[in-house]
Amino acid sequence: MINEDSGYWSQEVISRLRGSPTFRHITFEDDFKKAEEAINRQDVLVVIHFQNDFSAKVERGVPAEVQLLLDGRRSNTAQILTQYVQQIVQGLATVTPAFVQAKPSRVEVEELNWFNPNLDFRWFILPNLIGTINFLMGMIITGLTVARERELGTFDQMLVSPASPVEIACGKLIPGCVVGLVHGTIFFFSIIGFFKVPFVGSVAVLYVTMLLFSLSVSSIGLMVSSFASTQQQAFLGCFTVGVPCILLSGFMTPVNNMPMFLQDLSQLNPLRHFIVILQGLFLKDITMSAALDSSARIAAITAVSMLCAIWMFTRKA
Repeated sequence: MINEDSGYWSQEVISRLRGSPTFRHITFEDDFKKAEEAINRQDVLVVIHFQNDFSAKVERGVPAEVQLLLDGRRSNTAQILTQYVQQIVQGLATVTPAFVQAKPSRVEVEELNWFNPNLDFRWFILPNLIGTINFLMGMIITGLTVARERELGTFDQMLVSPASPVEIACGKLIPGCVVGLVHGTIFFFSIIGFFKVPFVGSVAVLYVTMLLFSLSVSSIGLMVSSFASTQQQAFLGCFTVGVPCILLSGFMTPVNNMPMFLQDLSQLNPLRHFIVILQGLFLKDITMSAALDSSARIAAITAVSMLCAIWMFTRKA
């Protein structure tokens, strides 16, 4: 809540908001910078702003504005809260002579969207393709390569060689990581050069996180291939893992609008966390410290996938 008005009617609206069971916590800030940071951290869902002449306009019977800043990541809840706030503000007409005399006919809502003012779908979809294509290519290449060697018998020969399963697994990750970085670079320059999608973040942060994500994807492909004996089994395994991961990544629909058990399940999906980083770098100029949380989750998934693949190789050795 940002209240620049010291009059009666802003306090009346705040009292009604406090009395409503819909709003559980109401906090006050003194500037927009802190309110913006609270929304970005998802500490609050809506920020209500009263200008310093709100009560004066109500007393004069002229239109008085109440500004709402909503977290669009939870669009359904934000729309419901918007309706509640509108009802509470409109309820002043029943107790305010100035409102009754002015006879307002409607409440006008002017929507202003942060980061993507024109809601250009390319700004949302195209950056996500860097992660999606990287995810599919890296996992399939790693999975099919190992399965092909197993069909030919060369993989079993490597397992009995002086190289340890850890060294073999690390060596198999390199092609997938290289392919992921190359494809990511091609799509990155295509998106900002051909499609004119703005990139406001750090290129260094992008490539560090892209390398980590490519390593995670290759680890998942290696884990899938450790259970497969043929290329067909490896391809079906990659398809079985890849499609649900794409659907639960937030590529097409926001993760926050999914059922809670799917949101919890998507925490195991590295593509979900990398898409958060991509959207932040392209549209919000996040720093490495801001991307550290998602990067740590990707690193944890990489470690578990690698350990599982190495354990399977050790058993077959």
